Amino acid sequence: MAKEPSHTSAPLVQPRATFVDTRFRTRVVVFPDGSVLRVIKGEVLASVASHIEYLDAHPDFKRLEGRA
Repeated sequence: MAKEPSHTSAPLVQPRATFVDTRFRTRVVVFPDGSVLRVIKGEVLASVASHIEYLDAHPDFKRLEGRA
């Protein structure tokens, strides 16, 4: 009896991006869905695709390339 090869799937990779807040060192960003992220020391880490899209489109935030 031949064994079927086991299929392993690659783990899902969540998007991650770090942004610099060009206006404030500390604030709370409230998204349209009611979720929030905190800016601390002028930086915020986004790990939800809709948050990354929102921050990319916002003029106060600049994405830091090479950092997650």
